[in-house]
Formats: sequence, C-alpha cells, structure tokens
Amino acid sequence: MHLSRSKVLFRDMYCRLTDPAIKNIAVLDMTHGGVIIARKLKELGFNVTGVDVYGTLSSEQCNALEIDGIWVSEKNCSIEETDLIISPVHLYPDHIMLHQAEEKHVPVISHHRAVGEIMKIKYESDHPLMIEVTGTKAKTSTASLLADMISRKLTVVLHTSRGIELWEDGMCEVIHKGLSIAPGSILDAMDIAGSLGREIDAYIFEISLGVTGYGNVGIITTLDMDYMIAGKTSMASEAKVRSLLNYSSKALIVLNENCRKALEQLDRSLGTENITTFCIMENEESRTSDADHFLNMHKNSFSITSGKGYIELFPADGYDARSYITAFAASCVTALEIDVPLENIKNTIQQFRGLQGRMQEMTKEDIRILDNSNSGMDIVSVEKALDLSLKRKRKVIMVLGEEAAQVCEGLPPEGVADLISRRLADMEELILVGERMKPLATGNIHYAESLDMGRMWAMGIARKKRADEVTVALCVKCFR
Repeated sequence: MHLSRSKVLFRDMYCRLTDPAIKNIAVLDMTHGGVIIARKLKELGFNVTGVDVYGTLSSEQCNALEIDGIWVSEKNCSIEETDLIISPVHLYPDHIMLHQAEEKHVPVISHHRAVGEIMKIKYESDHPLMIEVTGTKAKTSTASLLADMISRKLTVVLHTSRGIELWEDGMCEVIHKGLSIAPGSILDAMDIAGSLGREIDAYIFEISLGVTGYGNVGIITTLDMDYMIAGKTSMASEAKVRSLLNYSSKALIVLNENCRKALEQLDRSLGTENITTFCIMENEESRTSDADHFLNMHKNSFSITSGKGYIELFPADGYDARSYITAFAASCVTALEIDVPLENIKNTIQQFRGLQGRMQEMTKEDIRILDNSNSGMDIVSVEKALDLSLKRKRKVIMVLGEEAAQVCEGLPPEGVADLISRRLADMEELILVGERMKPLATGNIHYAESLDMGRMWAMGIARKKRADEVTVALCVKCFR
C-alpha cells in the first residue's frame, strides 16, 4: 500500500498550479502548515477545502477559515469535484482520500511541492538567492552558520526553529518567533520579511522533511539517525531525498555523502548536473568515498580538501566544536560553492560560539552548564552530552525529557528507560521532564513539569556542591 501511495504522490508532482484545469483544491492536514497553504491558495483564486485529518483545529479556527471562504472538513471529504490534493509526506498512506485519488486519477502533490508552486506564482519576477536546508540533524546550525557567512556581504533573512532573523555584517536581529519549520511556514516567513521594508539579498530556510524546490540551493545535511514517518510506513530520508526532484536543473544541490544510496533508489534522475557531495572523515587514511569535498577534524581545527584546494579553519573555544562537524561541513562546502569569500567563511568559524541548546557550554553562577535542549535532540545526543561532561572529569546533574506540546516528534519514553538502565550510574542526579516521563521518575529520580523548572532544580542541587566538580546537562527536546 505504501508503494502504491508513493507512486501517486510523486508521479504527478509536476502538476502545476498554473494549469487552468485546476480550480478546486483539497489541502490535507491543517496542523503542520496546512492552514497557511490553504489561505495562500484562496488568495490566488482557488476554491479550497481544508481537511483537518488530525482533528486539531478549534471551532474558532474553523470559523475563521470559513469566513475567508475555506470550507473545513473533519478527516475526509468527497473528491468528486477535486482537481488536486495537497498532502503532507508524513500522512499515513491509508487515508481514504489518497485511495480515492489513486482510483480516480486525481493528482496528489506534497505540501513542499505546493509551497514551491505558490512561491513561483507570487515571486517569479523577484528571485534572490534562496537556500533550503533539510536533513535528519544539524539543520539549524548549518543554516545559521551560512547566514553568518553570507551576511558579511549581503542582507540575509534566516528562518529556523529559533525564529526569523535578519542578518547583516555577521550580526543578527530576531524579528519573529513562533513559526514552525513545516514547509507552509515559509509563506508566512516571506510575508514577515516583506513587511520589514528592506531589500533582502538572500533567504535561508530550515525545512522539515524535505525542500520545496523554489530555492537556488538545496542542502541535505545528513541522513544519519533516520526515523519513520507516515504511520511507520516509510522513512524520513525517503521524503527528504525525493523532495530534491522538486528542483530545476539549474539548482545547486549539496549533499552529505551518506545520501548516495538513497539517491540511487530514486526512480528517476534529479535532472541536474549541479550536485556536490561532502564526506566527513575520522582521518585522512579513512578516505574511501568519491565525494567532491572531504572534511577532516583535527585537534584544534578542521580542514576541507576538494578540487577547490585545501583550507584549514579554526573554531573558537567555549563549546564542543566536534558536535558541529556536520554543520561545519555542510555550511562551508555550500559557501565555497556559491563563492562566499574565504575570509568571510574563516571569520564566521573563528567567531562562532555555538547555538543555544546545541551542545553549548556556558557558566552561570560559577556553575558549568551544557545546554543541549532543542527540537532535534535525541538519545544519541544525550549520551554525547553525558560523555563530554564525564570526559572533563565532572559529575553530571542531568535534566532529561521533552516538552511535548512544542515538538511534533517527542523523545520516546522507551528510549529514555533504556538510557536510564544503562547510564544512571554515570549521573550524579537525574531530573526527568514531560508528562510521558513521569512514570520513570522512581526511587532517586526526580520529576519536573518543564525545562525551566528542571533547570532551576538542577541549579539548586549544583549550588550545594563544588562548582568545579559538576556540570548541569540540559537535554530536553523542545522548540528552540
């Protein structure tokens, strides 16, 4: 059934919104950017039905959409007069409207593709540099580093899970918070950027589960630590790689070498020769791939070797630079490919101090804090945070869990339970966060309702100990 649905979704992906035969559109999933897509399609003159497949819209939201001329259906509706269905890549393939679409040969495109099509209609005549970043890890860090590099020459708008930022001269200003990184949010981000009344030279978007194809540059940071979507019927990597088919032949595509196998499984060519790959090596002797760029991490620096030559870059102290190796590779390679001055790349790396919640180290009240709380945090990165603190001969006060209201894919309680069984002895204290973690808070394991409460509790415990002996490790999956 999955394969059948996949064929429907991507067979017709080149269906254009400019096709005069398309008048009536059904948008499936109003939760993850679907409301934004529906409103934009209505503004463009289409008849739009929104299908609330997850039942998350309030009656007030439904009423507001219907006032705007968008009829909202619960879970499904008839497709008898539907010309096009827009469905998210993560939707369970057995949804009845997808079955009906296949039977009646109604085209289905993804949210990602729909956003790209809307952008082409709205901004065809005004297309500055636009970079789209996806992957299973390192998206926010890659996008932020690129914004810094490019902004030393151009004015950049950056949208990531951290918010919308305006970058100029290597400095940023937060202009909006609260947007998700679902593809539909790009449309709102563009409107917000337009309201600034500034000339924007470049846009950089972090996007979940793929790219829209509107950009000049598409990046897949990595497919490591892949995960299942669509009711556990497909992998996230499949959606991300297939979305590359949305690009024109003129786009630059930058890929981690670990995408190669996934690329080979595509049922048709990307249709572009502008593909460059990078490989992260443990050492020079481990070079076995035929990637275009090779990154090697040294003791106090990292180097990139390619047909463009050899460069060595020196990260600053004060954070765990090795945790950013994928972001360093993806951002630097992209910057080199789009001819960002080497001096700007070097200065960005030298001045970078890590991002909040991404293995960032700091000291507050003389207490060492390792902040690893972000939307992409997982069990593997928890163990990295734990091992880093232990390596530095410090006892670890761990705050671990999720703020489920803020993230689509939480931290699996079974994974946390396994970590506790294996690594509890390595922790001085453990504070769990999130309703789903509450049953695991037994014995000497504490429980807090939120990251902020967990942080306060951990700092209180740390104050009673020698400051140079402990680290407070914050590992809560949350939207930041």
